Parts: sequence; structure tokens; C-alpha cells
Amino acid sequence: MIWSIVPSEFIFQNLYEPPTQGKKETLHVGGVVMVVEVTGFGQAKIERLISPNAGDYLKPEWMPGQVIRLFP
Repeated sequence: MIWSIVPSEFIFQNLYEPPTQGKKETLHVGGVVMVVEVTGFGQAKIERLISPNAGDYLKPEWMPGQVIRLFP
């Protein structure tokens, strides 16, 4: 419990705002479908990998959280 003369909206202002997220895109890279979050400057962060091939999930360059370039 907080006892303060400051309004709770001011203290907890970040809790009332929805979180901002980047734009989600679906890409086809090397026969694999990826869901990525565009971070800007021609880069994107891998959010999810969709592939029927189990070997694709073991590639370190396609792990979720990796940053990839959108343009060669």
C-alpha cells in the first residue's frame, strides 16, 4: 500500500499505457517461414520459426531473438 498525495495515475503511469511493439511481418527465407518484428534500419528480430523440417530449428542463425537483415 502506498500512502501519498501524488495521484496513483502519475506513480503508475507506465502500467496504464499499452506496451508498444514493432510491426510483425511474415517472411519466407530459404524455404522457411519466419514471423519477425521489424526493428527499423532494414533489420528485424526473429519472433517465431515455422518449418516442417526439424533441422531448421537447430540452426543458430534462425533462433528466436536473432537479428536479421531484411535487405542483402
